[in-house]
Amino acid sequence: MVGVPKSKGCQTCIQRRVKCDLLLPECTQCQRYGVDCPGYTKTHKFMDEGEKLHQRFGRKRIRLKTLPSTSIDERIVPSLTARSMDKQQPVIFGSFVLSAFTRWFGLNKYRVHVPWTQYVAQNIGQSPAFDAAVYCVNSMHMGHVHTDTRLQRSSREVYSKALRLFGTRICDPNAMKSAESVSITIVLSLFEAYSRTNTDSWARHAAGTALLMAHRGPAAHLTGFDRCLYLSFRSFLVAEAFVNGTECIFARPEWQAHIDQIRREDMASPRVDEAIALFIDLQDLIFMEVSKIPGLVLQARRLCMTSDPPKEARRLATQVQHSNQTLESLSTRLRLAATVETYQWRNDASITNNAEKLDFIGPIPSTFPQEFANSVLRGTSQCFYIFQLLLDFLKSDEVQNSAPIPKLITGTKLYDPLPFRFISKLAFYGNLSPNSSSSQDRGDSLPPPEKWLDLVAASMGLEAFEIVTCADESPESSGDSRDASPWSADVPTR
Repeated sequence: MVGVPKSKGCQTCIQRRVKCDLLLPECTQCQRYGVDCPGYTKTHKFMDEGEKLHQRFGRKRIRLKTLPSTSIDERIVPSLTARSMDKQQPVIFGSFVLSAFTRWFGLNKYRVHVPWTQYVAQNIGQSPAFDAAVYCVNSMHMGHVHTDTRLQRSSREVYSKALRLFGTRICDPNAMKSAESVSITIVLSLFEAYSRTNTDSWARHAAGTALLMAHRGPAAHLTGFDRCLYLSFRSFLVAEAFVNGTECIFARPEWQAHIDQIRREDMASPRVDEAIALFIDLQDLIFMEVSKIPGLVLQARRLCMTSDPPKEARRLATQVQHSNQTLESLSTRLRLAATVETYQWRNDASITNNAEKLDFIGPIPSTFPQEFANSVLRGTSQCFYIFQLLLDFLKSDEVQNSAPIPKLITGTKLYDPLPFRFISKLAFYGNLSPNSSSSQDRGDSLPPPEKWLDLVAASMGLEAFEIVTCADESPESSGDSRDASPWSADVPTR
């Protein structure tokens, strides 16, 4: 409230209780009585000027209230917090790698030149798209470890940002051929596999990785971090080829030569001992055969489009039998090597009388060669099952008596002729209800997503999917299982 002067008359008029005309310099009443006019008194009238004061000073006060609270580091050096966050990301990402790829990391640490953790530490803060991809994986990992739903929600928001930022790189051919672009697609695929946002969404990102690696060529993945990109994600590319029904890029002659060259270089590396060199030798030879299987499945699916389906089926059956025999020989050698290595490890442990302390060394079990061999052997068992399904299909009367179909229009959808299909295990894990019978057979037996990643990597991708045959279909399913799996007449082979 502010006082505003207001006059009522001179003191003489007030005392005499007569009306003062307030004339200057003297009022009429004082002149009439011949006295000096003492002047006019002033009183205060209180008025509410809150609205004017609010208009004058209110904006500044509101602006101060809406300012976010900042730490002393941010007030002194505004970029200090961002720098601190950047330095934490490689450490968190390293924790994710060690927890999600225990066995796979155990073998590849002898083979890569520049590991993921080193690359992230060197490149964090230089590319917004790469930073966002790493941040979303780290947030999802930390949210899962600490059971923090806020971090998990935040990771999905950063994931959306990473997708938008990566989309701006697509129009730049040089950017898409860089190791950074390949690494972003790999990290985004791992995020999808870890978070299970959508069924098989990890496979769609992996398909993008395969396209970029094929565009770059094998020679671009021989040294440095590019070698790590190939070694760390090659199992997922095989799994993606099975799930998406395409040919694996590693089945091509130039990539087969690439696998063999890296195999020979790693076996001769001074960083590996004799036992590790033997596992590298056998595992890579097995991987070369495994990478051909998605192509064999694709050829069987396309038999009806050939000029002579029965003849082509017999040729393909011979090729399947040859691959089966090669894998049997290699898996027998690997099983023997694992048995000998296990015996030697147990003998050494009994001599030192310290078997309990040898069970675990850091994040890598001391028995990891045997554990890794078991994963590879489980993958080969899956391959033998696929070979048997293929041979049964190729020798069936339906194929032997089939005739070529007329030329189809591009994009025509046909029913899948194969009596089996591949479905990502993460689809079972995320979609089956706990009370369903299928869940008891498949979903409940699956490990958590971070353990699933290590299983896929160590098994050459063969533990990423479930093989569903016609006999496995539930009574509630509508008709033949092939009705639910249409395929395009122009299935891409990349």
